[in-house]
Amino acid sequence: MYTLDTNEARKADTQGNQIKEIGKYVGQITQAEDITAKTGTRGVALSFTSNAGQKTKVSIYTMKADKTKIGGFSMLNALMTCLQLRSIAPKPGTVTRYDYDTKKDVQEQGSVFPDLCKPVGILLETEDFAKNDGGTGTRMVLRGVFQASTELTASEILDRKTTPEALPKMVAALRHHPLKAARAMPERVHGGHMPDDQFFGDDDGDSIPF
Repeated sequence: MYTLDTNEARKADTQGNQIKEIGKYVGQITQAEDITAKTGTRGVALSFTSNAGQKTKVSIYTMKADKTKIGGFSMLNALMTCLQLRSIAPKPGTVTRYDYDTKKDVQEQGSVFPDLCKPVGILLETEDFAKNDGGTGTRMVLRGVFQASTELTASEILDRKTTPEALPKMVAALRHHPLKAARAMPERVHGGHMPDDQFFGDDDGDSIPF
């Protein structure tokens, strides 16, 4: 009735585990929620599950309330390039969020980017942050993305390269950021409606290889 599958056996050791180590991971984006911080800063909250069954959640903040682009805007465009998406738009959908009062995941209606829910490779670092109770916590931070099937980075894809060269250097540069170098912890976020403006730069469409 059953034949031993050693790969599935290995997955059982990591199912449900949270990613806590710096490194390179290949897996699937399982949820991409349109979010807005209390300050009005826009972004996308990503839920990711690695091929080994480990999970993490990271947020990419893309623009301020006045639509000024911030660092995460480039990261989101890199992600879109790796997924070969020229534009994305939010749609109503069910999202899983952590309820800080009940300390459980709950499902609610929100705004999501279903086109981002595809296989991808990500690079994660760790960073310390100041907790509200005065303590110090550690969280995972997205530092890079790459195409899962080829290990090409966004720049390599746009340059029509076929051999991945940048990724090993990016992996070697990953590190932990202590509290004094860490960014301030972002405000708790909530779902919001994304403007009709699409997430992509000013490149001439003919220069995009997909």
